[in-house]
Amino acid sequence: MDKQNIKLTEKRLLNMTEFQAYTSVGRNSAMKLAHESGTEVRIGRRVLVDRVKFDEWCDQYL
Repeated sequence: MDKQNIKLTEKRLLNMTEFQAYTSVGRNSAMKLAHESGTEVRIGRRVLVDRVKFDEWCDQYL
């Protein structure tokens, strides 16, 4: 299966590497930010971040 290049602003769930790029912070800070904002989604050992909820959280609290 070919991976398509999809813009980060078009994806709903971001993996941690994508979330780091989206927020411009390091891995530990990204993990902490995702947890504190309540936007992390765990599927097994995989950690994803709901970008839409994160954006809403940022609009509300930042």
